Amino acid sequence: MTDHGGPSPEAGKVRQFTVEALLFDLDGTLIDSTGATERAWRHWGELMGLAGFSYGSHGVPAQALVERHLEADRQAEGFELIKALETADTEGIVYKPGAAELLASLPAGAWTIVTSCTRGLAEARMAAAGLAAPAHLVTADQVTSGKPHPEPFLLGAARLGADIRRTLVVEDAPAGLASGRAAGAVTLAVAGTSEAGGLDARYVVGSLSEVSAEVLPDGRIGLTLQEP
Repeated sequence: MTDHGGPSPEAGKVRQFTVEALLFDLDGTLIDSTGATERAWRHWGELMGLAGFSYGSHGVPAQALVERHLEADRQAEGFELIKALETADTEGIVYKPGAAELLASLPAGAWTIVTSCTRGLAEARMAAAGLAAPAHLVTADQVTSGKPHPEPFLLGAARLGADIRRTLVVEDAPAGLASGRAAGAVTLAVAGTSEAGGLDARYVVGSLSEVSAEVLPDGRIGLTLQEP
């Protein structure tokens, strides 16, 4: 199955489809780290002397944000600082609704996480939420080009040995969904970080509580979801 892009034309319906594997974003999709993220970036802006700095780029790698806001000679310092600030602040990080239950229903080799966090930050946040790191975890420091480039999700599918065209990308942010679409994956948007109407995906749900999975006899994953 391939993703045709754009929100599904028939909302409020139960959808059923099959995939070979699932690739999950981390922040805003599986865990709620919004408070910690915004605190860290607000403090970063103050320490870097950026008057009026406001964090509003969920799903974009930290390195890209640093490069957007700082001159070249300050970028290394700025990147090391935000890594330290974010890794140190994990207060209030918890699972998103339905995430733990959905992951528990999936075979270990059928899913992984593809995140814009660095490895250290991803591990700190997963530990805070009580989420064990999956095999084949893809982090920002393992790719040349981060989201919205397709490379992260292409790497995730390759590590799982799955056809990206039959893989579901589960994301909450426009940059991540753009990455999944560019890779050729089927896309599922989880509203919350952004309004459902502003998310360009094949399927859209209000939370992962509206998604259930079943392992089929041929090894594929059968998914059922309720669109808003």
